[in-house]
Amino acid sequence: MSKRKKNKFKSFRFYKDTIIRGAIICAAVLAIYLLGSLFFSNHFYIRSKVNGVGASFLNAEKTFEKIVKNADKYTITFKDADGQVVNEVSSSDLGDDVNYDASQVQDILDKQTGFNWIGRLIIPAEYYTATGNAYDAAKVKAVAESLDFSNQKSTKESEDAYIEFDGDKWVIVEEVYGDRIDEEGVEEAIIYAVENLEREINIADGSCYNKPDVKADDANIKAAVEKLNKYMDIDIHYDLGEGITEDIPKEVKASFFNWDDKFKVSFDRDAIGEYVNSMGDKYNTYGKKKEFTTTDGEEITVPAGSFGWRIAYEGEIDAIIADFKGGKDVTRDFTYLYYGTSHGEHDYGNSYVEVNLTKQHVYVYKDGEMVVDTPCVSGKIVGNHGTHTGVYPIAYKQTEATLKGDNYESHVHFWMPFNMGEGLHDATWRNKFGGDLYKKSGSHGCVNLPLSAAEKIYDIVEAGWPVIVFYTGNTEEENYLILNPQLNVIELITQIGPVTSLEQEPMIADARIQYEALSEEQKALVTNYQDLVNAELTLQALKEQAAAAAGAEGAEVPADGTVVTP
Repeated sequence: MSKRKKNKFKSFRFYKDTIIRGAIICAAVLAIYLLGSLFFSNHFYIRSKVNGVGASFLNAEKTFEKIVKNADKYTITFKDADGQVVNEVSSSDLGDDVNYDASQVQDILDKQTGFNWIGRLIIPAEYYTATGNAYDAAKVKAVAESLDFSNQKSTKESEDAYIEFDGDKWVIVEEVYGDRIDEEGVEEAIIYAVENLEREINIADGSCYNKPDVKADDANIKAAVEKLNKYMDIDIHYDLGEGITEDIPKEVKASFFNWDDKFKVSFDRDAIGEYVNSMGDKYNTYGKKKEFTTTDGEEITVPAGSFGWRIAYEGEIDAIIADFKGGKDVTRDFTYLYYGTSHGEHDYGNSYVEVNLTKQHVYVYKDGEMVVDTPCVSGKIVGNHGTHTGVYPIAYKQTEATLKGDNYESHVHFWMPFNMGEGLHDATWRNKFGGDLYKKSGSHGCVNLPLSAAEKIYDIVEAGWPVIVFYTGNTEEENYLILNPQLNVIELITQIGPVTSLEQEPMIADARIQYEALSEEQKALVTNYQDLVNAELTLQALKEQAAAAAGAEGAEVPADGTVVTP
């Protein structure tokens, strides 16, 4: 064999051996890979961790056992912004324990593909169960309270999100995050770390800071603002007639609402009541004196009666709340407790009954025109039954009524009461009306009318019509003196003054006569009665002195004791 052929054979054999060795190596590698894939189909890859615990080559059960064994054997570290350790907490102090079973570890393992085990030789893998560790709440709280963060200075406090009226609508002012570390924040950070299997807490990221309790994205606060703005969009328009209107200003309307800690919106009845009262101050006329021009053209002030406008406080509050809850714009008048007939200059309008007690005359005006003019007889002054002055509404109308009192019973054809049993009615038992009859032979308080006049008035007026009752000039004062004769006696006694002369005897005698004419109740009201007694005693002494002086001079003394002077 030639040398050339021998070298060629050696080259072929070397090539063949190389292929065989490569095939053996590939087969070995493939076998190792397949065996590894089979193994890692139910074992964790090398360099794997589950919940921070090494799980390399372990199955789910063994891994879970290792996790349980090491659950309370780690430390949670608090670091500041510079990475410096500020505090450390042992998990054992927190009562750490697993909060799950081996099935969650198995779930992780089931997601692992055995064929990828080679890649994990280079890149490690960390897994976490769906549920983190458990903890003892009381121990966590105690640990949070024990940690010292006094060297961490704060610059601002956290502030809750809140609701504010910006002049047009309600808006949410967002929360403010401060940088003050508090026990609650530390407690929350520890719990988060335990539940999420974290071993480091960065206090600079705000996790330990005092946090706002209310945030702008809170569902309750957002719902409250939405509801408030719906209320703000509702227009309550008051139309009082005669061109008089009122609308609730936005800033006033905004004061009508409250909300609790849960942002449950409610109505502030006190705030709504303040608005109702302000409208009452503006429009209420009930219980107020009335300016009035009599038929004779005299400008007078009529005392307050029971006629006029008065907004119902509780009723209007309820009405406003009902309007808001109704969700629609409304136009209406106020809710009233008492009513007038006009919101103009005078609440009695231009249709009314005028009762002039001084002239003892009744006038009826309808739409500004006089339609009835008749004399009358009002309440008896002497019997303390004088008709009350003021402006009153006619309560109702009734025909064929029987009026009863303590000592009387009268049948009338037309009855129109206006004040506590006082009213307009016919008085067929009278044949005279007007003048001064009322002072001593007047009614028990009613306004007596001729039958024909009473019928006319009855056909014109309706329930609610104002009856304006008044005196003019000094009549009321004169009637008051008639009703209180003790005042005249008091004045007579005062006018006597010091008794120094027998010429004062007529004044003293007149005062005594007027006093004796009083009733026992009226006598008790004479506050200076003792002055009258003293005057009489002084007068008697003067008379005795005069008699003695006359006897000494031989003068004749009349049997009645009267002193006769030259």
